[in-house]
Amino acid sequence: MEALVALCYHISRRAYNTRPGTPVEAFKVLMDRGLITYEEFSDFVKLVRLRNLLVHRYWVIDDKRLYDEAKRDFRKVKEFLWRVWNVFNL
Repeated sequence: MEALVALCYHISRRAYNTRPGTPVEAFKVLMDRGLITYEEFSDFVKLVRLRNLLVHRYWVIDDKRLYDEAKRDFRKVKEFLWRVWNVFNL
């Protein structure tokens, strides 16, 4: 999650000359520019919230839910990374 957020901040700042203050704002910049879909935006926001739960309230985590969400949501991350690779000719 940390790497995904860092990448989104970097793209927002370098490619689109914006200064998002939060990960959600960075995701929104990329969605507004067409680099991520609304569905990916929603999933990435959920991942940020999940990350915050893991860091700050790990004792309330349901292990099965964590596994199921990570398995589902990380497909979106992989799709996004391939899109970044192709858009920016990496």
